[in-house]
Amino acid sequence: VWSLPIATVASLAARSGAAQAEHGVFLRLADAPGSDYAAMTQAMPALVQRAGWELLAQYDAGTGGCRYKARVYVVHAPGYAREVLRNGAHATFALPLRLAVHEDEAGAHLSLANPQSLARTIVAETGFEAPPADVVAALRKAMAGGYPGTPAMKEYGQLRTAGLIGKTMGIVAGGPFPSKIETIATGKAGQSVGDVAAAVMAVAAKPTGRWQLRSVYRLDLPEQDAVVLGLAGDKMEAKAFEIVGEAGDPARKGYACPGIDHAAAFPVELVVLSEAGAVKVKLVDEMFRMKMYFEDAGTMKFASNMQMPGSIEDEIRDLVEEAF
Repeated sequence: VWSLPIATVASLAARSGAAQAEHGVFLRLADAPGSDYAAMTQAMPALVQRAGWELLAQYDAGTGGCRYKARVYVVHAPGYAREVLRNGAHATFALPLRLAVHEDEAGAHLSLANPQSLARTIVAETGFEAPPADVVAALRKAMAGGYPGTPAMKEYGQLRTAGLIGKTMGIVAGGPFPSKIETIATGKAGQSVGDVAAAVMAVAAKPTGRWQLRSVYRLDLPEQDAVVLGLAGDKMEAKAFEIVGEAGDPARKGYACPGIDHAAAFPVELVVLSEAGAVKVKLVDEMFRMKMYFEDAGTMKFASNMQMPGSIEDEIRDLVEEAF
């Protein structure tokens, strides 16, 4: 039963304001018996509505045939978006909020890709603590209005005290977030942001390629003349969950598919925007993005799967090229 007092919600927001607080990449919000998985997924649209947000998409994540399931929810919070976009175009990648309900041997769980950690990487290292904390507080308040399960407040994934993600082994995919944004295509003369976004969505309407990439949402930002697109892929997700595994958590060792608790790491974002008089399609370097969400897999697993991020990025580039 949800019984978290409003005063506690406020204290959570205040606690998050410390500039060097440790935050996990993911935040588990609720736990329930495994039989409540259906109830938790069915209750998600109402939860988003109570928070005053917009549900952009929901889909079943790829689990590689695992007997347990995960369902991802992509959410747009207009108030949060306004705060994010005051920090520049690079911050657009922080806009979609991603939640996931997943099953495992311990039951059913609701988790969030934690904006308190991710915004420090994407938006600003310091000075932007309040808006992400407000997102978490709004979710907890909405859940107290009626959501299956019992409250949880467990941060997991890579635990960070700063937004800057360093290089692995001194060479791999580290540095300030803006330097990791790549322009992967430039529109032709006369093409609008909407034209390009629609073309990419059309090409990605059905799963394609090794990673079975497909479009799952579109978020229009007319005031910025920009569009955010989300690409999911069953094979991509299943492989990422397999690689991260229990991520050093002994409590999850021996689970059938422990990495499923990272489901809120997807979809992958593309940003289509007008820049210097041309329409451009932007992507975060996929190796860096994998580090953002899966760094807790460990150095050895990254070293053993170095080709995966590049392969995903190549397929995204091919997809966008076909759209042009």
